[in-house]
Amino acid sequence: MPSSLSSIISSIFSEEKARALVGENGFSIVDYPGWRVLLSERMAALGIDPNSLLNPLEANWLHDEDRQGYLAQLDKILRGETERTQGHYRFLRLNNEALWLSISMRPLELDPFGKPTILGIHDEDISSLHAAQEEIRERLIEIDSLKDLLFAINKSLDFDDTIHRIIAHLHKVIPFDRATVQSYDGATLTVIGSYGYSPEHVSDLKFPVKGMDNPSARAISSRRPIICNDVINSFKGFVQVDIVNPVRSWLGIPLVYEGMAIGLFSLDSFVPGFYTDRHTRIASNVAEHISIAVEHSRQHSLVKEEARTDGLTGVANRYGLETIGQEIFLKALRNDSPLGILMVDIDFFKDVNDKKGHGFGDKVLISLAQAISQSLRVKDYLVRFGGEEFVILLPETSPREALVVAERLRELIPRINVDDKETCPTISIGVFSGVPSPQDSLHEFIHRADLALYEAKAAGRNRCRVWRPKA
Repeated sequence: MPSSLSSIISSIFSEEKARALVGENGFSIVDYPGWRVLLSERMAALGIDPNSLLNPLEANWLHDEDRQGYLAQLDKILRGETERTQGHYRFLRLNNEALWLSISMRPLELDPFGKPTILGIHDEDISSLHAAQEEIRERLIEIDSLKDLLFAINKSLDFDDTIHRIIAHLHKVIPFDRATVQSYDGATLTVIGSYGYSPEHVSDLKFPVKGMDNPSARAISSRRPIICNDVINSFKGFVQVDIVNPVRSWLGIPLVYEGMAIGLFSLDSFVPGFYTDRHTRIASNVAEHISIAVEHSRQHSLVKEEARTDGLTGVANRYGLETIGQEIFLKALRNDSPLGILMVDIDFFKDVNDKKGHGFGDKVLISLAQAISQSLRVKDYLVRFGGEEFVILLPETSPREALVVAERLRELIPRINVDDKETCPTISIGVFSGVPSPQDSLHEFIHRADLALYEAKAAGRNRCRVWRPKA
């Protein structure tokens, strides 16, 4: 390097005006032989210790994720492997906030071995540019994620599957620790789906909305997403299901269909102050699509349920037996557990219709179906098999337990009032229970219960019989 340039460098370190001019333009100079450092105005404002530029291992003003990259580029310069390097790094302010700088390093003077003795460093604030690039990147990710979300929620009409898909894909664009899906009946929100909660904690959990002033009520009434980032202090009526991990931030996405609020997506975070305007924007973009998908799947589920339901008694019909009944049978097969079958027949039902009319006969069927439904477990399945015959599926029920259920029903039914004057006729029941094997079928199980019913009727009716293989 010419002596004139050495003189210029020396004058920069000695003259205040020259130092200021260099520093204001984003230049720092490191003089290794003279152990001198001139910091740019920007680096000085960051509170960087000048000596740390002489000893880069003390560069604690760099973000942890950028330190190795910065040191690697500096090492190339100091070894004389390159004439110039440039990179983007996060420099930490005194309050630990990050400032993105574009850093260019270039030797200003070399020793006889080609190693830098004086190093020039130029910095440029690119925080705004980086923020814009990051926003574009996030928007592109959002667009891709939203496309996946919309594709997923329109792929299925099954209600439970739709809810599962929405939660899974929504989690990719709006982070949350737990979530609930709630239906709205005009006065109350009822949990119908959840993520991160134990089913027993939120099953059929209800929240009043009418007359309340809380984020849920505001989301429903305004029909737009609402954020509450200080749940504990601002949402006094919030039900904390898990005290160990309480909800601190909350985002409610109202489900609005044809102008009517039909429900609410509630997204919970354990972190206070978590949700931002960006999350609200995303929620607003997807809320209508989610609402349409939820309502369509709900209507589809209702249609399917109606197709599986006997129009007179309200219990399952033969189609229900072929769908839900088959699922129960396959579950028993998978779990290697017993499945009990009861075949129920109303004694002398033809005489009832002939003597008292079909209207009274319909009342008998309705009363009997209601009485049996109320006496069964939630997991049991009652089917009107045809005419006056009913089939009952009893999961996880042994032959002895199935007979106990049958006898209880046989004693119960004749005491049920059909109207003010008459009670139900007696019933006969065929009983079978077994652990399904791959060679078995639901219809074979029902056939065995039907054979047992035939024996009960042949023995005089108003009794139960258990199927047993012929010797």
